[in-house]
This record gives sequence, C-alpha cells and structure tokens, in this order.
Amino acid sequence: MPLALYNAPGSGNALKVRFMLAELALDYETIDVPMARPRPEWYLRVNPVGGVPTFVDGDLVLAESNAILRYLAAREQRVDLYPTDLAARARVDWLLDVWSTLVRPATFPLEQASGLNGERDEAAVEASRPAVEAAFDAVEQLLAENGTMTGAFTLADICAAPTLFRSANLPLPLDFSRWPRLQLVRATVTARPAFIAAGPVR
Repeated sequence: MPLALYNAPGSGNALKVRFMLAELALDYETIDVPMARPRPEWYLRVNPVGGVPTFVDGDLVLAESNAILRYLAAREQRVDLYPTDLAARARVDWLLDVWSTLVRPATFPLEQASGLNGERDEAAVEASRPAVEAAFDAVEQLLAENGTMTGAFTLADICAAPTLFRSANLPLPLDFSRWPRLQLVRATVTARPAFIAAGPVR
C-alpha cells in the first residue's frame, strides 16, 4: 500500500507533513479532507479525533503532525532532522512543544482576526497581538543565530515553517525586526525547495 496523507491544503499542520515528505522525497497519495466541522463520517472512521492531517503507512494510521514528523524521521533514519544524541533530540523536542503549546495558541487567533478565513476584524487583531508578541519574545531567546531553530535544520524548523510563512503572507501587525533570529529562520525555511514544493497556502 502506498503512503497516504489525509490532507487539507489550507491546514498548517498538514503543510508541515507535506514539507517533511518533500524533504524526504517520498511519494504519497493525497486524500483531501474538508476543513468544515463536523468532519465527514468517512474521515472519522480513519481518525476518530477528526484532526488534520492523518498519515497512513501500510497498517499504521497516525495522527498529530509532530508525531508524524518524528515517525517519518525515524522511518527514514534521518538523524540530521531528529538527532539520536539525547541532548540534541531533547532540544528539538522542546522547540516542537514550545511551538505547539505557546506559539500556535497565540498566533491562531491573530491569523483568524487578520482575515485568514474571512473578513478582517481590527478589534480582534489588536486584542490578540500582545499574546503573539510575548510568545515570539520568548522563542527569540531560544533560537540559534544561523537561520535555524537549533543550529541545524531539524524537525523544529519544519514545524515552525507554516506559521512563519503565514506571518509573511497575511497582513499581521507584527514588526519582525523585533525578532531578528526568528526573522532569519523565516527567510531560511520558507526558501527551501522542499517547502515550496509542499504547496504552501496562507
């Protein structure tokens, strides 16, 4: 059975996995899932939680984008992307978790208010901006200075790429000169051929 990705083109989490698959040069089948909730019954039979994406590799059905990234790195023995050295791996895991638990909960409301899926709401934009600035202030202190999250291109960069892409392609009221390391990561990861091949949609 070929690899398969249950995907939504506008999903940042699905984009992460498409980016990873492009980095690995793996062929896969795409099955598009409607973004609207509730999800269709046919999809809930694949992933009862209903999140997007879901990845299928033979008998393995796996959801949660960061879990899929870790699995694919291990499957392809890409220790450059997900190191075997415990300290290096722990740093990647820390940044994956920081991005998912701090950055995404802060940035998603700002993206929505800025018109990601509808009309722009200026009051909501201003209300949600401080949380994003605080999250980026914190992350800036954790980053390397060479255009990657940890000092080398890893799963942490793949995880961050969709959010960073949106930050440059939505009218967000953010001045990235405040976060020079993050700005450099954004420029580096979104210019990678595999990211472009993944078909980013703002």
